[in-house]
Amino acid sequence: MKNICGYFQQGICHSCDLMEVDYRDQLQLKEKLLSESLKDFSSSLLPSVASQEFSFRNKAKFVVTGTMENPVIGLWGEKDLDSGRELLHCPLHLDEINQALPAIKKFITDAKLVPYNIEAKRGELKGIILFYSPSSKESYLRFIMRSKEAVSRITKHHLALLKEVPHLKSISVNIQPVPHALLEGEEEVFITETTSVTHRLGSVDMKLGPRAFVQTNQAVAEKLYATAANWVEESGSKRFLELFCGQGAFSFFVAPYIEEGLGIEINADAVLQANLTAAKQNLSHLKFKSADAGKVSDELKAFDPEVILVNPPRRGLADATDLIINQRPEHLIYSSCNYETLAQDLRKLSLHYSVKRVQLFDMFPQTRHFETLVLLELKN
Repeated sequence: MKNICGYFQQGICHSCDLMEVDYRDQLQLKEKLLSESLKDFSSSLLPSVASQEFSFRNKAKFVVTGTMENPVIGLWGEKDLDSGRELLHCPLHLDEINQALPAIKKFITDAKLVPYNIEAKRGELKGIILFYSPSSKESYLRFIMRSKEAVSRITKHHLALLKEVPHLKSISVNIQPVPHALLEGEEEVFITETTSVTHRLGSVDMKLGPRAFVQTNQAVAEKLYATAANWVEESGSKRFLELFCGQGAFSFFVAPYIEEGLGIEINADAVLQANLTAAKQNLSHLKFKSADAGKVSDELKAFDPEVILVNPPRRGLADATDLIINQRPEHLIYSSCNYETLAQDLRKLSLHYSVKRVQLFDMFPQTRHFETLVLLELKN
């Protein structure tokens, strides 16, 4: 009998829609979804990269409902959003995340943080985001607040929370004043002097701030990055450009095989950290620039990459598709978290590129989501 999450059995959480499906069957289902989506392209799937089934997720996002005296950390209610569903022991999360939640719940009460009520449009605390890095054993915590009203109380009590959760190194308050379901705002107020945590990917120690994107399944993510790096090495390409690079994870894995690398990312904080990481690792041939990936035609022409790697959000490449087609690098590697938008983009790219390899990386067990890596080669 498959081990089923209690929250799923009780109908509290439905996020893991494949929870009752044997893991081997989950992979087969995902392979079928990907194969059918990419049936217009001749390349067959390489063997899928599997994940451990539970205790793999290093980042958790929760809404907070209930009252100051009894906060509910978890999900919004189904019929009544303000009647939240508590989720303190998700089996997908790393143990360190689940173990920290009771202390955070107590802190909410001690610091008198009033959960935000959507219907009444009252209260302050909207949610929390907690990330834990197994490599450094460091974590950061973000309180998503409506305003700065509670910052002084969080500051007053935060040392007790640091003592209660020893791996917690960075605490910040994210200000999100908009009265609807946006979980994060633009302003970040740091409570601790430490504003980032160390996170090792492969052989590189990266500094992750609270706004940084990071794959939530580190073991599978490292295999994804390493595979892309191997494809770049095999191509013999020496000038590498990464679009939608975040903090440059792909670039750091590719670094040993190239002579020059450029990463493009719209998030200025991520670019700052990527450049700091490159400097610390003495990787002077890697540079990162903050810019809209769909509006960097001049940068592409000046850099003239032999291989471009793209890692777009779920909506796909959008305007960046035309940039790539106009630039026409010899090789293109596409990392996608959405097989439907991947297929749409590949139809446009296939006028100029041949699909050579496709591989599925199961970053999200128990759900229908997965990551796909595709290698394309310019047609003669």
